[in-house]
Amino acid sequence: MLKRLKDDYVFRTVVTAALSFFATVAFTGYNLFLGIAYKTVWNAEIAVYYAMLVLLRAYAFFAERTINRSVNDAKRKRRVSNKIYISQCVILFLTGVALIAPVSHMVLQKKQVNYSTVPAIAMAAYTTFKISVAVYNYVKTRRNYGLFVKMLKNISLADALVSVLVLQYTLVMIFGNGVTGDMFTLCAITTFFIWGFITVHAVAAIVSAFINLRLYRD
Repeated sequence: MLKRLKDDYVFRTVVTAALSFFATVAFTGYNLFLGIAYKTVWNAEIAVYYAMLVLLRAYAFFAERTINRSVNDAKRKRRVSNKIYISQCVILFLTGVALIAPVSHMVLQKKQVNYSTVPAIAMAAYTTFKISVAVYNYVKTRRNYGLFVKMLKNISLADALVSVLVLQYTLVMIFGNGVTGDMFTLCAITTFFIWGFITVHAVAAIVSAFINLRLYRD
């Protein structure tokens, strides 16, 4: 098991994605509880976002398993995989749309921050590690691996980028004077840039999958 985790990148990707799936389920439930119990809009909105990530990861696992079991012809398998990848990218795009509400509330300071200094620093360290790993894996899987692995890494990258936004807001609120003045401009720009990257990347992936689908058809 440990040797396979070390030597098999695809298997390692599946295992880490499965762990991320359950962690995201827990985080979704936690934020949904806070949203209902304390009537906090931001927690309800971010719960919707993470629920869509859960749906997307589950869809990726289910689709890959179904394809491997039911499709034997290599060319047909590529076509089916591309069609499913297109639908997954559409869900990823819709996930970006769902992100508009919670990030807007962060910029407008409608999210409560109850962290002390130590948890905030720990959050910063974890987020730095998370985004570093996500970017590294995203670059690594761009050309050399299948669409299933690529989609899992796309999801992880979107997840990590949102963690950066949450971290930015948390640090500004704890160590700064809130999202005001120049800081408001900075937060607005970085938020729009990260959200724009997630959205444009999903659209570009859809276009690329349509082109590949046409090539396989020909």
